[in-house]
Amino acid sequence: MSREIGKGTTLQGHQDILGGLAHIYQMKVSGEIWQFRMWLSVEKKHYRKSLRTKSKYDAIQLAEKLAIDLRVEVQTGKKLFGITIEELMLLYIDYREKDIGDEDGQITYQTWRQLPYKLNTGSEMLGLDTKVSSVKQGELEDYRQRRIAINSVGVQTILNEQAQLNAMWEFGYKKGHSTFRRLEFKKLRLKSKAEKKRSTFTDEQYRKLYTFTGNWAKEIGIDKDEILKRKMIHDMILVLSNTALRIGECRQLRWGHLSDEQTLTNEKTDKSVNLVYIKIPKLITKVRVERSFFTHGREYFDRLRERQEFTNDTHLIFSMNGTKSFDDKEWGRIWKVLMVGIGINHHFDEGYTWYSLRHFAISKKIQSGISVIDLSQIVGTSVANIENVYLDYTKVMSKNAALQTFKRNVDGTTTQIRRDEL
Repeated sequence: MSREIGKGTTLQGHQDILGGLAHIYQMKVSGEIWQFRMWLSVEKKHYRKSLRTKSKYDAIQLAEKLAIDLRVEVQTGKKLFGITIEELMLLYIDYREKDIGDEDGQITYQTWRQLPYKLNTGSEMLGLDTKVSSVKQGELEDYRQRRIAINSVGVQTILNEQAQLNAMWEFGYKKGHSTFRRLEFKKLRLKSKAEKKRSTFTDEQYRKLYTFTGNWAKEIGIDKDEILKRKMIHDMILVLSNTALRIGECRQLRWGHLSDEQTLTNEKTDKSVNLVYIKIPKLITKVRVERSFFTHGREYFDRLRERQEFTNDTHLIFSMNGTKSFDDKEWGRIWKVLMVGIGINHHFDEGYTWYSLRHFAISKKIQSGISVIDLSQIVGTSVANIENVYLDYTKVMSKNAALQTFKRNVDGTTTQIRRDEL
């Protein structure tokens, strides 16, 4: 049925579509182009769209198809006036902030801070202004190819980003912004055991590193705060390479996490070793499992405590003000300076990162003969992971293992000895 409305003011013609499900009309200001309008009761809004034709016949054909398509989409739960990708990302980040906790939190503050970086690339691929409801499930199927075209990153980084994108998407699904729970990505092949070997330092490279950082703090013409920062970095290098802490754990380490300081002296040689007991709360660990261990090198912490102003139990150890660590860009800038300083000009391509110091520490502990089981408790990773990722089993190590045996003492205890010492 056709009728005139508006009395020549704004609207002109009006035509019901599909028995009143929707209708079309013209407006003087649009040059007689037919417009479409349909009431969506679920969202309590009118859906409007220009049909871009002056032909009434063509307008009716287009409107009937559009009305039917919209009704199907509404019946399947699709939100036509939903939020954008950018709005979903911000909502998800705000939502995850509630999961940060000192003891029982699901994520650390540092992990939460990383969310925008992990979500931003995929969100930009979808289009920050794109409606969540209009995204198809397989639109990021080729995420890896598109991701490495932007910046060269490893498979694990891509997997982490994809996991966060899907966590965000499931959040949106539960809130009713999307009709499907997960985005589809092509399956990625994890690297083989040989490929997964982390880049580590040779003894000579490590010697250059701690020598460089020691001299770095003595450069002429730098101010007091910069000297303090460089000395802190020097001791941090030594702590990381002796404790095998993860860089994220080290950055969040507080003075209150240290206790039970001991000095053991060999009566025969008069040499001493300084021990300190470190407790790593589960909140700042990668695997969310608390661990505690003794480590040598307490003198590095002693030097830090003497120099730094902020040394209360709640203060961060590796911080200039005790409350805030450097941001990721600054840590990256510092690392680049150190690598160039020791002659590694393409450290990213060669796989040298702050994490390489953990690999170096674990490798040296293995070479010292420490039990892999004990080592897994100290460094907070499984025996299998140590064997697959860190352990380079050499011929010398095999010979040493073959020579290991034990003797039983009079009191029933056992003592480990070498067969060539019997």
